[in-house]
Amino acid sequence: MKLNLLPTTVRRGAKSRTAWIASILMIAFGIGAAAAMSIISSGQLKEARQAVADKQEEAARAYALSTQADEIVAKAEGVIRNKNLATAMLSHNGVYPDLYQNLFRYNPPYFRLTSITASPVDAETATVTMTGTISTYQQYADLMLAVMRNPRVKSVARAGYQDTKDLYVPPLLLTDQQGKPHKPGETPIPDDPLERLAYFQSQGQPAGYLSAGNFGSGTDNERLAKPGDSLITLTLNVAANLQVPNPRATLAASGGGGASVGTTPASGPLGGAGGFAPGGPPPAGAPAGGGSAPKGAGKGRGKGGADDSD
Repeated sequence: MKLNLLPTTVRRGAKSRTAWIASILMIAFGIGAAAAMSIISSGQLKEARQAVADKQEEAARAYALSTQADEIVAKAEGVIRNKNLATAMLSHNGVYPDLYQNLFRYNPPYFRLTSITASPVDAETATVTMTGTISTYQQYADLMLAVMRNPRVKSVARAGYQDTKDLYVPPLLLTDQQGKPHKPGETPIPDDPLERLAYFQSQGQPAGYLSAGNFGSGTDNERLAKPGDSLITLTLNVAANLQVPNPRATLAASGGGGASVGTTPASGPLGGAGGFAPGGPPPAGAPAGGGSAPKGAGKGRGKGGADDSD
């Protein structure tokens, strides 16, 4: 049997020495860690200060270059303005021809176009007026439908058709108790045999040269409606921006507006900018020969007297 004859105070003294040694080691480790962290942070701070100094030098150089560029741009303001204006004007050259070509695709072959004009309403809408000839009332109706197939056309107004071919039954009159059919513009056919003979004798048509619609004139003037045809007018409300650059407003601009290009509505008069008539040069891209329907025109439809339709 083994006996523990040491007093209890001896065991406590050994534990105290171990605690002191551990405390000293922890203190030493903390001092070393603090010193290491101080050295590392000092190095990082030095590197950060050097980086800031380098960036400040680069920023100063960039600011100097920016100031110099601003001075150059200020001196070249007129050049930039003129360049932007010229670019805008050149890009506008194809606006009218492109619009005309788009519209011609939907014109049926029986619609002989004699003139077309266009003028801007605002930045999104333009008014196009087309004049041409057709032969029948059915073509008048079909033409309306053909033009409305164009997704850019918002509304169409038409006028000018004169029916001179189709017979109609007139109301009963004292001299015509049967309502004999005759063409518009002709007087009623009388019931009396002798008066009716005189009526038909007066209806004789000349067989010679009529000089109608400038046909056979030997000139370059536009050919209008031939006998029996009607010269009609279509007014289209089209989704298109025809506003042209405004040189006067742009050149008069000062300050920071030098790079902007103003626009102004410019109508397209017949034979002038935005329109053309036979006998004068058409805009670039528009078919010449006022009076002939363009090739590849769309198929037709249309009917009705002078009216406005949406």
